[in-house]
Amino acid sequence: HRSSDPSNPIEGEIWYNTTTQTLKVAPLIGAWTAGTNRPLQSTGATSGIQTAGLVAHGYDYGPPDQSTNKSMEYDGSSWTEGGDCNTSRYQTNQTGTQTTTLSVFGALGPPPYSVCAKAESYNGTSWTNETDAPANRAGSVPMVGSETAFLATGGNDTASGEPIDTTFKWDGSSWTTGTNFPTAQNSMGAAGTQTASIFYGGSTNAPASNVVNTTTVYDGSSWTTGGTLPAATRNWGGKSGTSTAALAASGVPGPGSPNPFTNTTMTYDGTSWTIIPATTVVSFGGVGANQAGASSNAAFIAGGGGASNAVKTEEYNNVVTVRTADTT
Repeated sequence: HRSSDPSNPIEGEIWYNTTTQTLKVAPLIGAWTAGTNRPLQSTGATSGIQTAGLVAHGYDYGPPDQSTNKSMEYDGSSWTEGGDCNTSRYQTNQTGTQTTTLSVFGALGPPPYSVCAKAESYNGTSWTNETDAPANRAGSVPMVGSETAFLATGGNDTASGEPIDTTFKWDGSSWTTGTNFPTAQNSMGAAGTQTASIFYGGSTNAPASNVVNTTTVYDGSSWTTGGTLPAATRNWGGKSGTSTAALAASGVPGPGSPNPFTNTTMTYDGTSWTIIPATTVVSFGGVGANQAGASSNAAFIAGGGGASNAVKTEEYNNVVTVRTADTT
C-alpha cells in the first residue's frame, strides 16, 4: 500500500494507492508518436539518436525533383539546418552520431542517374570528403557501426538495382574488404556494430520480386543465420539498437502483396522477432535508411519515402508507464 504513486516505478510493479483507492500497475509500454515535421520535403538517410539526430542527402520532391545536399539536425522537438553536404545524392545511407556521422554511396543526378562511391563525414558543423569507397553502390546500402568502425554490405552496384554481396569496412582513414554476404542482396535493414550486427529482410533480385524473411548475423569475420522474420519484407529503416536488442519499422512486402506498404514494427532479442505497436503513418519505407536510435527502446523516423510522408517525423519510446488496473 502507498499513499502516492512512485516517481520511478519498476517494470511489473503492482501497488494499491490508498489516496485514490485504486490498484496500480507499471508495465513496459512501447508506442510511436508524431514528432515535429521537417521543413524539407525530401527523403534522407538518418543517424544519431532520438534527441540528437541527423538527416542528410536524399531525394527532394521539389519541384523540380532532384537529389539534395541538405542536412538537418533534430533535438527531439525541433529541426534546424545543418551544414550542406559536399555532393548532392540520394539512396545514400549513414551511421554514427549527430556529430560523428559517415555517409556513403548513393545515386548522382539529375537523370540519367549514376551510382557512386563517395564518402563524407560530419562533425556537427560541416561535411568533409573522405576517401571514396572501393566500389560504387546505391539502394540505401545497409550499414552499421560508427564513423571510425564502419561496416556496409549488400546494396546494388548499378542503377538497375541488381543486388551485390560484397562487404566493406572503414576504420576512419582507409577501406578494407570484409567477408562477402552469403547472398547477393539489397534493401536490408541493419542494427549493431562492426563486430556484432544483424542484417534482415531484403531482396535477392531486381526488381525486388524475390523478397526474403531471413536474418543474418555478423561477428566481425563470419556470417551465420539468425531468427526468421514474421513475413518476407524489404526496405527496413534499420540502425536502431544492437544485434541482440533491435528495433525495425515499416518494411515493405514483395510485389503483388495486397498491402504494398506497411507500418509494421518489430523487435529482435537475438533469437526471434516480435511484432509490436505499429507506426502512426503507413510506410515510411520504400527507401530504407530513415530510422535511427541508440536502442530498441528509443528511436526516430524521418525522411520517409513518398512526397506526402517526406516531412513527417515519428518517435518510438518503450518506457515503464503507470496504469490503473481494472478490478471490475
